[in-house]
Amino acid sequence: MKPILKTYAYLKKDTLLLVQRKKYLYLFILLPLIIATLFLFALNPKEYNINVGICDFDQTETSQNAFNNLNGFNPIILENLNCIQNLQDQIKKGDLDIGLEIGKGFSQNLQDLKQSKLIVYYDNTDIAFSNLISWKIDQSLQPFKRQVIDNLNQELNSKVSSIRNGVDLAIEFTDFSSTLQNKIQETDNDLKSLEEMDTEFLTNPIWTDKRPVYQEDLKKDAGIIYIFPILAIFIILMLASTSIIYDKNTGFITRVKASSSPILYILAKLIFFTSLVAVQFLIILILFMINGAKYALPPIAILQLILFVGIINTALGLIIGLIANNEGIAVLFSLMISFPLMLISGIFFPIQALPKIIQWISTILPLHYQINATKQALLFGQQISNSWVYLAIILFVTTYYLIRKN
Repeated sequence: MKPILKTYAYLKKDTLLLVQRKKYLYLFILLPLIIATLFLFALNPKEYNINVGICDFDQTETSQNAFNNLNGFNPIILENLNCIQNLQDQIKKGDLDIGLEIGKGFSQNLQDLKQSKLIVYYDNTDIAFSNLISWKIDQSLQPFKRQVIDNLNQELNSKVSSIRNGVDLAIEFTDFSSTLQNKIQETDNDLKSLEEMDTEFLTNPIWTDKRPVYQEDLKKDAGIIYIFPILAIFIILMLASTSIIYDKNTGFITRVKASSSPILYILAKLIFFTSLVAVQFLIILILFMINGAKYALPPIAILQLILFVGIINTALGLIIGLIANNEGIAVLFSLMISFPLMLISGIFFPIQALPKIIQWISTILPLHYQINATKQALLFGQQISNSWVYLAIILFVTTYYLIRKN
């Protein structure tokens, strides 16, 4: 009986402790709710609505049926003049998700029982979306391909029937040479059509040629634009938040407020953790370059990028640490923020395939801008916008207020 009572007492103690420590209880409930909700309603959508630009050089009913049957895609027809260049430019700007080129003779090839080609243009710096394109287009074309195969079966039956009639007629009217000669000629033409049939057409009447709008090797190099910001936000949030909690518990912040302004204290934290971001960036960059990746590496843009990522993430971590009671809570807060951000960052799930409300949320979060800034600096050698400074000022003021309040 005693072991049962002791076990009950232990269970009761842990239950009361969880209920009393409200922040643990809230995180315990909120984290699975957030992750499960994201996965069920945002990361696993039943339907896609992807904008696809169309360059239709064939201009036939068959070519129109090809892109009208793309399930989950929103076709946008472009003018044929400079169509391919306009298509690629709009993909690079983000106005279009992908592009589709239907060449001249597309429908004629299908009529001649020859394999036809569709050229798909996509942004190969968007890793998750590139992986989606590798099968989504082919999957969406299945109804149209099925229709083409059904038409082929009907034509084959017609030709076989014609050959059979021709053979029967040759046997029945052997004494009428002109009639027999014409029918034999028709039969010979049908047989040639069958003999010249492209065997690839039978298994795959339409094949898609996927072409990246940037250099092909950028796909390998592009991994860093996701890896660096995601690791930075995850690690710096935890380090900055636990650091300030340590200072609270040891009374260091109290001494700072008594002896000087918290501004210098906050600046020191920002400089220290931004330096850690720089070290982390160099480690990741060197590993990628050892593996053969090449980057533009403009010094000013790299400096802007490190300051952007370091200052914003450090300020967020300091705010988490000032709100949390202890290091455990701070780590859980950091996880609750960084993990959902990672899921909708575009590295695992293509943003273009998410519901519109999730797309909007992802584009206003700091991680989205940090990923884009990394892409601009490393892949294209462009300086990034300094609009993040306004957010940094807001976070700095918030941190200062929370320190004074505590």
